[in-house]
Amino acid sequence: MASFLLTDVSTSPSPVPTFITPKQCVSHLKLLSAFAELRVVISNNDGLFGIFDEGGHQEGVPRDNCQDLVKEKRWAVYVARAVKRYTAWWFRCFPSEKPLLTMADIRKDAYANVVKPKKIVQWHEDILPPLDVLMVWHSHMLNPRKYLEDCLRYGKMSAWGASFPWELVDRQIDGTEFEYTGSEEARRYFETRTGYSWDSLLDPLTTTVLCPNCGTQVVVGWTTGLETGVKLRFDSCTGLADKGFRATCHNCKYLIDHDRLKLAKWRQDVRSLLEQDRPMPGCFYNIRGVPFPVPESWKEASFLYPSQLIRVVADDMLALTDPKADTCHSIAAVRDYLEERVRERRVLQMAHDSRFAKVRPIRAEKLCIRRMMSRYWDNSSPFSLDLLGAVIRQGKFVQQMDRINWIRSPTLHATIKRLVEKYRVFFKLMADNSRHMAVPTLDVDLAWHTHQLSPMQYYDYSVRLASSPLRFIDHNDKVDELELTIGFEWTCKAYREATCGGIYSECVCWFCEAIRYPDIYGHFRSSIRWVSNARKAVDDLHRQQDPVSKPDSGPHISLHSAVRLQNIPKADSIRRETRALQLLEAHRKSLRRANKHARSPNNQRESPVALASAIAAVNSLILPTSPTTETLISQDEVSMLSPEEDEVDPGNDMKSAEEIIANFFDSINQLVDGLDQLFPDHPHSMDGSANGQGNCISGTCGSSIAAGNCVSCGNASACGASGGCGGVVLEDVVEVEEAQDVVVVAEDLDM
Repeated sequence: MASFLLTDVSTSPSPVPTFITPKQCVSHLKLLSAFAELRVVISNNDGLFGIFDEGGHQEGVPRDNCQDLVKEKRWAVYVARAVKRYTAWWFRCFPSEKPLLTMADIRKDAYANVVKPKKIVQWHEDILPPLDVLMVWHSHMLNPRKYLEDCLRYGKMSAWGASFPWELVDRQIDGTEFEYTGSEEARRYFETRTGYSWDSLLDPLTTTVLCPNCGTQVVVGWTTGLETGVKLRFDSCTGLADKGFRATCHNCKYLIDHDRLKLAKWRQDVRSLLEQDRPMPGCFYNIRGVPFPVPESWKEASFLYPSQLIRVVADDMLALTDPKADTCHSIAAVRDYLEERVRERRVLQMAHDSRFAKVRPIRAEKLCIRRMMSRYWDNSSPFSLDLLGAVIRQGKFVQQMDRINWIRSPTLHATIKRLVEKYRVFFKLMADNSRHMAVPTLDVDLAWHTHQLSPMQYYDYSVRLASSPLRFIDHNDKVDELELTIGFEWTCKAYREATCGGIYSECVCWFCEAIRYPDIYGHFRSSIRWVSNARKAVDDLHRQQDPVSKPDSGPHISLHSAVRLQNIPKADSIRRETRALQLLEAHRKSLRRANKHARSPNNQRESPVALASAIAAVNSLILPTSPTTETLISQDEVSMLSPEEDEVDPGNDMKSAEEIIANFFDSINQLVDGLDQLFPDHPHSMDGSANGQGNCISGTCGSSIAAGNCVSCGNASACGASGGCGGVVLEDVVEVEEAQDVVVVAEDLDM
């Protein structure tokens, strides 16, 4: 029978890190098309998992959205099953190095070479997994730091050192229908090693979970849609893939739900720390994402501090979270307990192994505590992130690539060659500007994703370009929508300067026009370097006979990582509304310029079709169908403004302006109301309130790093990290004194 083989890696000095090739990008597009076709087949399979199209109206959900929700629910259940299958493949098929890393290992000098595995997996077609498993693995690898952490934690560095098997996978995908097939030997290998069928739909409609109280395997359904249909709200369903999962252990009658499974994961990790000296999740590399041996300076050992802290309070914590005590039922309760303990001087002294410890941890240690806790919010899996949510968010990018349809373009190879070079510039911008979040366009994101699917090469390339200090550039797949727009605006400007006037987003939808206008047409821009070149490039784009003007099919900002903050403070809400108004005002000015340009006698030589197309392009504003937005700008009227009408006020309804931006993001990502009902957790949103799920332990964030999700720079709802698509946005804080009550910025912490 087939099996994974390992190849020795030369011990000679590493060659210059390799870059991606156009051929890999083409293979990647082909794979994404296979994912897109799989989604269509699954979501349109009426009755699959007991979820039927007929009678699909749900109370509280607009009728127009119901069928979309039904399809999305089928896909959500399918992906949840795929994650379970991937977990089995990861642990039972991938070779593991023994023994697993311990705290003692991280303190040794040899840990510096942990990213240089001596053996790597040698791929061949008879060990390739099914397409659904490939899809989950694909999303896992697109979180580079977390994928590295999981490979370190579970001894899978031989897999980390091997690139995605592009050529082998490409040969398994039909070039017309994009159907993925595996060899007979691959099917036998997968089924024998994992116990699952090659075809996921042949697996049972039930699975098992381990009872946190008695350890009994409890049989549970994937969804209760089979019994209830869709007339019941999806968030009331109680299967493992449902938001309201509930089951009772037949042996001890213990109630099992998603929160208790997350708590069980926490308890298992604490036991592994105590009994096997294994670090807690999130404690394998510094705040710049680089694994290195712990030096003598305790300030540089901050990434191990969370494990040291948990070791001090472990006995009390295990007692608190004991299922038999029935006193602690969620990770939120663990957060509250740690909140109390980190205030105790004795606990801090023991965690630092010194009686001279300061009153509170240094700031880098606080941030590492948050990174550790982030491994449990919305995640009961053994991995460092919720892979269900990761696949769902990545699916937005897959759909965008499918709509653009480059794979069938006659100019595919020219397009790929151009985007590879564009990505090279983009990566340099990330490496050279650690205080800013670089946001990719769809074409750049394709190249970036392709690069990340060669983990070791991507790591080497990253630390070579971002070398002072060494930094492993991450790819955060959960970023606040507002921060994406701000980062995208900066990236457009930086790209123009780096390319002598090149335009970053080769798209003329209203959003890209609004982002571009202030940079190259705003006041006092004529003296800025390369602006004239940029203006010429934009005019050339507008003169194209058929510019891409539909916002769902242009190579513009990549939004698959965008999430919406809920329950945000009032001050932050005003900031978002103001930003929305600024974008709409910039769009209005771009419209005025386009109309003026079209009327100019100097442009009689221009093709009337090209001019009309340019005006139509910047006229593609997506307005919510609400009377309150009519005062902003009517889509039918906007291209026909007279000089007098041109000065019409865009409206002062800030909330409506914010709706327009949200509407645009939802349109690009094809999101509909009611999605939060479908998933166990929240793949499309995050809680921005001070006491919301996923927020900081009090005392681990300074006054300037408020409780919230790590998504923004200087945002009240952030925890010091901008994360961002670029995942490289802020400076580290290792040298910052903890007593400083000033605004402190921290490098992204992939949380």
